Amino acid sequence: MKYEKKGKYNNNNRDGSHSNGGRARHDGKGSQSRDGSRRSGVFDAEIPAVTGVLDCKGERFGFIRGGEGESDVFVSASNLCGARHGDVVRAIITSDRPAREGGRRREGRVISIEERNPDNIVATVVYRDNAFCAVPDDRHYGELLEINGLGGASEHDKVIIELVQTSRGDRARVIAVLGRFDEIGMDVKSVIAAHNLRTEFPRDVTEQADAYPDVIDSAEAAKPYRRDFRDRVIFTIDGSDSKDFDDAVSVEKTESGYSLGVYIADVAEYVTENSPLDREALARGTSVYLADRVIPMLPEKLSNGLCSLNEGEDRLVLAALIELDNDGNRIKSEVCEGVIRSAARLTYTGVQAMLDGDERLREKFAHVAPSLDIMKELAQKRVKIREGRGSIEFDLTETEIKFDEHGRVKDIAKKPRLFSAQIIEEFMILANCAVAEKFSKVKAGGKKLPFVYRVHERPSPEKLAALNDYLDAVGAGVTCPLNPVPSQVAKLLSRVGEDISTAVAKVTLRAMAKADYQAENKGHFGLAEPFYCHFTSPIRRYPDLAIHRIIKAYLRGGEKAVVKYRDFAPVAAMRSSKAERTAQDCERKVDDYKKAEYMSHRVGEKFVGTISSVTDFGFFVELENTAEGLVRMSALPPAATFDSKRLCISCGRALFRLGDRVYIIVEKVEGDRIDFILA
Repeated sequence: MKYEKKGKYNNNNRDGSHSNGGRARHDGKGSQSRDGSRRSGVFDAEIPAVTGVLDCKGERFGFIRGGEGESDVFVSASNLCGARHGDVVRAIITSDRPAREGGRRREGRVISIEERNPDNIVATVVYRDNAFCAVPDDRHYGELLEINGLGGASEHDKVIIELVQTSRGDRARVIAVLGRFDEIGMDVKSVIAAHNLRTEFPRDVTEQADAYPDVIDSAEAAKPYRRDFRDRVIFTIDGSDSKDFDDAVSVEKTESGYSLGVYIADVAEYVTENSPLDREALARGTSVYLADRVIPMLPEKLSNGLCSLNEGEDRLVLAALIELDNDGNRIKSEVCEGVIRSAARLTYTGVQAMLDGDERLREKFAHVAPSLDIMKELAQKRVKIREGRGSIEFDLTETEIKFDEHGRVKDIAKKPRLFSAQIIEEFMILANCAVAEKFSKVKAGGKKLPFVYRVHERPSPEKLAALNDYLDAVGAGVTCPLNPVPSQVAKLLSRVGEDISTAVAKVTLRAMAKADYQAENKGHFGLAEPFYCHFTSPIRRYPDLAIHRIIKAYLRGGEKAVVKYRDFAPVAAMRSSKAERTAQDCERKVDDYKKAEYMSHRVGEKFVGTISSVTDFGFFVELENTAEGLVRMSALPPAATFDSKRLCISCGRALFRLGDRVYIIVEKVEGDRIDFILA
């Protein structure tokens, strides 16, 4: 059976399911909705009801995942009533009693399917017991399904299936053949198919993009509402393999401190409201950055061409102009439309080398090198300001995956963290905060300006109470207030002993809420910022494009020009949040496949790693190269027991805890799953 990854995976990928406080009335009559989803009745007596996303374990049972502070609702096979994994369902609570390990044990019965899971089911065709069967990649749908219709598929093909209800339970029908399961790149192709990602642009979208010239309209650049910044030393800093550049910067020393310019591609000038380009961008929501490819939000004509701030080419921008004092504190800011010409296309590695004193590179880029020194100075001051305010730092590891000329993985490693990248990160945060604060205070039609904010809410008291139970169990000597300010969480992380600091950081991270997009400003808890939005990446994120459209309308037409976006902002926020979660799922899934591919050639080899997550079915170990595998409980001695409060497994005198270093041997690799045994 496929194991369910917990720990850092689930923390960063909650599905947003929630309990509502609604009531349902039941008279035992069944009905069916227009989309074919079952409704198990209209209700007479008041019975507690919940709505959420169903997490199934094959056909046997499922859970409706609870919201913050709510326990999950168990649903037996007989009470699923036609609902399947990933469906948004409404259910009545049939049992609510204390659980043996604390909390509540809630059980329910599905009464309606509010929304069918839009994901495709990808499977591999196998021949077993004289019948063709489908083995779903996602075992939430079951481990083996008999196939009713092959649809031209053969054994060992990767296919997309649909589930057909029969008197003997669900059966599979093949609706598309993807290719042989062992083709190079089939893992990525399967993930793309499973999440129904849009990989081709419709004709009307490409026609609209192709109709634009390759250079900006000189008449538009000369409009009185556009500032001309082409005499400034402006440049981009990105990864060496980047092809789209949606942000550029300039910085100068002033008598009072610093003058920072953050220039963002004016994508909204070309992706006009409700045009084919706009509808497609909203449907995609974000570019998806997979290990071996990018699925862009916009066609290449715009993303890599007309909107990209390419070196030496005139480009339209929205500019955030920020004045800071000598200590790096923001004094004032301005947002305007403009036109720039980038003086250089720099890379993080190259900038880092120049900051470290590489004279050859400093001579080559002599026209921008002085600006880099000022940037470093300002960024260091901004880091101190954020730390002093209580910004919470989780040192999350990123993976660098390298491929050979055939598309096979040849190496995986931790991606180095360069200060040059942090400089740009600090300036983008600064611009996002300045823009969010400025427009949160603008009125339109007597109400707040419609806008899309990046929100990270305060963690729930229930999550923090569980964190405190863990801190007490491991003897950390610190606790977290149940209604904390960010600085209190940051202080907690800095005060724990070095031997448990990694473990405490992981558990604390899981206690945090999931950031998302909302039409109402609620601040960003993790950054300790009262105002925050995403303004700096409109080529690859729809929420940034959405607020660019609103900002431009306000700058040109004032309050009356933005009232029409009152309904648009919450829709853009909701759909962008959903698209972001899908993209994150795909990116992590592909990374898992590629790490597994690399480790499949190392079965039997010995490694040292760190315990990254502990569950009732075993513990995960992360290696130095970032690959992660499971040491199953079944591979440990029979005496092994799981302690849910201390998040550890005791095995005689041995104790396996978060953060512990262990030696393992790679036992087997199957799909995206890696199994370890203790060395």
